[in-house]
Amino acid sequence: MSLPALSAVPVHSRLPAWMGKAPLVLVPAFVLLAATLAALGAYSLTWERQVARLERAAIPRLERFAIQLFAPPRRYTYLPHLLANDRTLRNALAQPHKPGLVHDANLHLARMRASTGATELYVLDSGGTAIAASNWRDPISFVGVNYAYRPYYSRAVAEGGAHFYAMGTTSHRPGFFLSQQVKAADGALLGVAVVKADLTMPEVHDYGGEVLVTDAGGVAFLSSREDWQYRPLAALSARAGASVARTRQYDGVLRAPLDVHTGRTLDSGATIVDIGGHGSYLMVRRPVPETDWHVNLLLPLDEVKGTALGAALLAAAAIALAALSLLYLWQFRLRQAERERSRAALEEAHAALARQHETLTALSEELRVQSSTDSLTGLFNRRYFMDSLERLLDTAQRHGEPLALMLVDADHFKRVNDEHGHPAGDEVLRRLGAMLLEETRDGDVAARYGGEEFIVALPRTDAPAALAVAGRMLARMRAMRVPVDGGTLTVTVSIGLAAARPGEAVAEIIRRADAALYEAKRGGRDQAVFDAATAP
Repeated sequence: MSLPALSAVPVHSRLPAWMGKAPLVLVPAFVLLAATLAALGAYSLTWERQVARLERAAIPRLERFAIQLFAPPRRYTYLPHLLANDRTLRNALAQPHKPGLVHDANLHLARMRASTGATELYVLDSGGTAIAASNWRDPISFVGVNYAYRPYYSRAVAEGGAHFYAMGTTSHRPGFFLSQQVKAADGALLGVAVVKADLTMPEVHDYGGEVLVTDAGGVAFLSSREDWQYRPLAALSARAGASVARTRQYDGVLRAPLDVHTGRTLDSGATIVDIGGHGSYLMVRRPVPETDWHVNLLLPLDEVKGTALGAALLAAAAIALAALSLLYLWQFRLRQAERERSRAALEEAHAALARQHETLTALSEELRVQSSTDSLTGLFNRRYFMDSLERLLDTAQRHGEPLALMLVDADHFKRVNDEHGHPAGDEVLRRLGAMLLEETRDGDVAARYGGEEFIVALPRTDAPAALAVAGRMLARMRAMRVPVDGGTLTVTVSIGLAAARPGEAVAEIIRRADAALYEAKRGGRDQAVFDAATAP
């Protein structure tokens, strides 16, 4: 910070009288107050930043956990429908008094369990009693047991199908239940087909915290900590408790609620919670699609507190050091007025030079972006693409990796400009460019090649994969509606593709992709054509 220059008037004559006579005790008091305020501010700011960092890191972890958790049971979503339409099972449900039909159903369910890998398969009659099951030979079989109290039965009867997590009341093993209503040809209810699949807790060693999966009542039916499993986050309401008891959802395993005290709720919906005896956590939760469940990630705040405390101590020390330095500088200034003025001028010049350097750096970066980007579509321009393609092709040839090139051209684009005006044509190009960005991966390079023509390099992509990408692009364009005066406009594209060959130059692969594009245009447009020399 620059200090104002002093005039030739003696310094002591311009200072307030009280400054020369103030008790020295005021100096440490002022330093202590400033250090305390700085410590509080640094603690609060660091806390907020660290909590925000934790929350940002939690989102992809929650998504990854949901995929790991629900991918196995979701393999069986088709199975209840298959069972509900199976003739052997329908015959047994229609005539349960015939032992031969029921026996055939038991054998059929056992075979299907072996072939699908499901935990158990069984069918309930219209009253909720299991008449056939894949475990019909087991000592603890579902056959003859009435499950009408289970929501997977009542919801299937009322709504056609359901899914439900619960502790097995017969097997005493937890599972994910999927059910489907079974009807006769005349629409009469025959019963309900049920699939039970294992739903186990994935490994979460690298998640940095604890993971809970809770149901609509807040019961943690899956937990990374065994002592938290089957415990509600809070005491169950009378209605929720009655539902759990009626459905026997957690038959014999429900435990006392966790002692969770909710503190501050962040703008994002995440909360700071304290769990008695276990410390403070940041709780980030996300709903599980198509269920009334939530995945909860609890990240311990011990490290956040330690970091915030360290920042507070550092800020206090910095303020104290700054205060002592200011006192020293103040004394030094009294003795070295002229020298201080020169130093202040030098600092100002240095600061101005730094600001100028920052301005030039920002301008240079802006010019760099402009030189490589198409201003209309936001894609890379042709010059940048050609440089990138040289590098990508060299890498692919050195490592023996596939590389595909794609030329995309808007069909009848001149007609769009002629009939609807250039603003409409520009909008078509912008939307086409946005679609290309959405359909390509990180590492792919998409650019505007010129006019209504675009070019895309797909490293590590063979011919079949490139054709699949082109197919998605064609479908996206067919479905796209561009607003124009008086309605909407549909624009299709033609795509030419070529796969790189060993030792091939950039110009040659572009020439082959362009030839394929010509064939796509000549063949009627709105299609993708692969260069004949490298077609899959």
